[in-house]
Amino acid sequence: MKMQKVKMEVASGSSTTRRNSGRRCFCRLPVSIRQAWTDRNSGRRFYGCPRFPKGCNYLCWFDEDDGTDWQIQALLEARDEIEEKTRVIEQLTQTISEMKSNFEKKVKVDDENEDEIIRKFEEFYL
Repeated sequence: MKMQKVKMEVASGSSTTRRNSGRRCFCRLPVSIRQAWTDRNSGRRFYGCPRFPKGCNYLCWFDEDDGTDWQIQALLEARDEIEEKTRVIEQLTQTISEMKSNFEKKVKVDDENEDEIIRKFEEFYL
């Protein structure tokens, strides 16, 4: 297993899963086992500095690349689909809120119109 010092971006995406006893980063802290969610390494686990992204950027792959390209592609497609559905839900929520607000305004106008209609009716017929 190769040890590398790699500069990682916050946007690269990773999640901490657990601590590993024995291994230490360049800061001399026990490393965390993380999972990458970048397009290139989606789903791969690695040892990383627990202070990421402000730490020493220690990185050592936990698993060797085992040629599971179809699994990586499936994960990326699922992630993209979830992100798209989240955007659609946010848009629908906003549209519903706007429609509700417009409906409430219309109800007020209709109530005023109804009162005006009743007043005119009473003036004319009473």
